[in-house]
Amino acid sequence: MKKKVSVVTGIALTLTAGTLALAPGASAGVRVGDCNTWKSNRAPWTGSAYCSGMAWGDEFRVKVTCIDPRGSQWIAYGPWKKNTETSTAKCSDNPNVGVLKVGFAFDH
Repeated sequence: MKKKVSVVTGIALTLTAGTLALAPGASAGVRVGDCNTWKSNRAPWTGSAYCSGMAWGDEFRVKVTCIDPRGSQWIAYGPWKKNTETSTAKCSDNPNVGVLKVGFAFDH
């Protein structure tokens, strides 16, 4: 019985250590920095994101959901940027194409 308890305890400690080792990288719901997004108010339609308060190695980029007059949607990504920089992406030069939504993505 004593051996079973020590084996179970060893497995539990291994699982706990593995979970703690993975926790910093698993930050899907963790707020990494303070980011603001906006879209242009005239053609060419663009979306932009500005982030601050990020860690030294973290990067972000703007994610713009574009829409055309037929309702077709696609994603335009801006370049990866570091803390206190702005990432911008253009949907199209066509004045009939608009920005549906502006967001951002992190790489850390």
